[in-house]
Amino acid sequence: MDFKTMTIDELRERRDAILVELDAPEADLDALTREADEIKAEMEARKAEAAKKAEIRDKVAQDVTIEAVETFEEVREEKKMFGIETKEYRDAWTKNLIHRELTEEERSALSSAGAVIPTMTVNAVWDRLIKDDVLLRRVDVTRFPNYVRFPVATTNNDATSAAVGSSITESSDVIGYVDLVPQEYVKLLTVGADIDHMAIDAVHDWIVENLTGQIRAKMSADVLVGSNSGAFKGITGSVSANASAFPQTVTKAALLKVMGTLGANYQQGAIWIMTPKMFFEEVMALTALNDYVINDGFDYKLFGHDVVLMSEALVSSKETVFYGDPKAYKVNIFKPLEVKAFETATTTNLQFRGACLADGELIDTSAFVRFAQT
Repeated sequence: MDFKTMTIDELRERRDAILVELDAPEADLDALTREADEIKAEMEARKAEAAKKAEIRDKVAQDVTIEAVETFEEVREEKKMFGIETKEYRDAWTKNLIHRELTEEERSALSSAGAVIPTMTVNAVWDRLIKDDVLLRRVDVTRFPNYVRFPVATTNNDATSAAVGSSITESSDVIGYVDLVPQEYVKLLTVGADIDHMAIDAVHDWIVENLTGQIRAKMSADVLVGSNSGAFKGITGSVSANASAFPQTVTKAALLKVMGTLGANYQQGAIWIMTPKMFFEEVMALTALNDYVINDGFDYKLFGHDVVLMSEALVSSKETVFYGDPKAYKVNIFKPLEVKAFETATTTNLQFRGACLADGELIDTSAFVRFAQT
């Protein structure tokens, strides 16, 4: 076997094969030893040859100046520095948004990336839009770019059983669908020319906070009371008020009745939703609940379940108590928040337009119950 014509990978494969052949009952140990020695010698010779070539290359490369090497490293670092995931790109994007002068490197970075929204901005928007909201962070949020269809069992038959070998009647479920289609959520901000004196970090955070804060508030309200016309379909549109009204004077028994109305399969993840007025003036004031209300800063629990306070729980001028599992509510973000800036026609003000595409709906109406106070 001519080892000199074999590649390194082939030599390694033959070396590994020798290790396997050693355990064969009729292995020719002398021949295998010679092969192993020849392979080792050939690999060492090639290693020495590669080292010699590297030494020659180093000598030839001495004509390349240190300055050229440093310049190359600087250029490479600049290209790496301005990736869309970096703070430098985010700052360039923000400066371009408010028409502040850009460096040549910043213009090049924006042009190469198509001026897409920076990764840091996307993450900041996501945190403020979803994670910072008391209700949106509890619902099931997805980010599919196309129309979304969730299968839902409109008729859910129980499983059946019978003795082995006997006949059995099988009942299949009837499946329906909940379709989510893009709805546009928009916020327009106007700011004076004095923004030009703000630091870039401050400008970026101000834009993100104000645009997402307003859109977040609208989305969160729509999860509860959305109209289903150019907006989410709210829980109130999917769940009818229970025929047994919630009493004007809150009692422990009335709250336990609300809990007992919800099915067992949704109890573990259930939360309360009510107005601050209802919770603080009625529920918290009820001494019979002293052992059942937990107050951890601004996080509250009632009978072990989180309490979400929302002014929108005043439905049709009636205090309403919601209880259910928010994970049964689906929100899909079809297109994350995009920010554009433009100048007004008659002033030096700048306007920022934030817009994203989303939709949401409760996919199982039995996941929530609601009681309107008499």
